Amino acid sequence: MSPPQDPEDEQGGGDPPGDLRSVLVTSVLNLEPLDEDLFRGTHYWVPSTERLFGGQIVGQALVAAAKSVSEDVHVHSLHCYFVRTGDPKVPVLYQVERTRTGASFSVRFVKAVQHGRPIFICQASFQKAQPSPVQHQFSMPAVPPPEEVVGREDFIDQFLRDPELQERYRVGLNRIAAQEVPIEIKVVNPSTPSQLKKMEPKQMFWVRARGYIGGEWGSDGNPHVGLSWGRQGT
Repeated sequence: MSPPQDPEDEQGGGDPPGDLRSVLVTSVLNLEPLDEDLFRGTHYWVPSTERLFGGQIVGQALVAAAKSVSEDVHVHSLHCYFVRTGDPKVPVLYQVERTRTGASFSVRFVKAVQHGRPIFICQASFQKAQPSPVQHQFSMPAVPPPEEVVGREDFIDQFLRDPELQERYRVGLNRIAAQEVPIEIKVVNPSTPSQLKKMEPKQMFWVRARGYIGGEWGSDGNPHVGLSWGRQGT
C-alpha cells in the first residue's frame, strides 16, 4: 500500500451521506417499477465527489435485468460501460431490453438514463446452472481471514500516529475517517508508514457491505446485489 494520495486530489466537498442501512436496502434492492421493463431508482449514497457511486448504478442495473428473467437462471456474464457522469439530484431510469430469452440462457441489455441521455449501459447474460468439466475460476488464494486483517479505521489511524506525517495528509485523513461509507474494505497485506515496502503490481481485499442489504435476491437464487466476506473464490 502506498502512502495516501494528496487529499486535495482525492477529496472534495459534498453533503454527508444519509442513513447507510436505508440506502443499502431501499435504493439497491427495491427499484420502483414504472412499466414493463422500466424501473426508477431515487435514493443514492453520494460520496465526497458529489457524483453518483458507479458500483450502486451497476447493482441497480443488475437488479432491473434480473427482474425480467425466470428464477431458474443466474447471471454469469456482465459487461458494463460508464458513458456519462451521474447526477445525484435526479432519479435514474433503467430501461431493460430483452435481447434474447432462450431455454437455457437469456440476454438482457440495460440502459440507465438521466436528463434523457444514457449515463451507463450494460449487457448481462443469465444461464441455467449446468455441470461442466471445464472450470474457469481461479483457486482461492492463501490469505488471512477478514477477522485477522486491519480495517479501514485502524489502517488510517496507523498513518495518523506517524509524527512525520505531513499536515496536509493529516487533515485529509481525518476528513476521510469522519466520513461514513457503506462499504467495508480490508487490505490483505498493507504497508505501514514506518515500513513501506516494494509491493506486487496487484492487491487483494476483503470487501462487504455495511449493514443489512435485504434478502430478496437470495430466495430465488439470483445474486445478492451487495457484498459480504467471500470465502470460496474470487
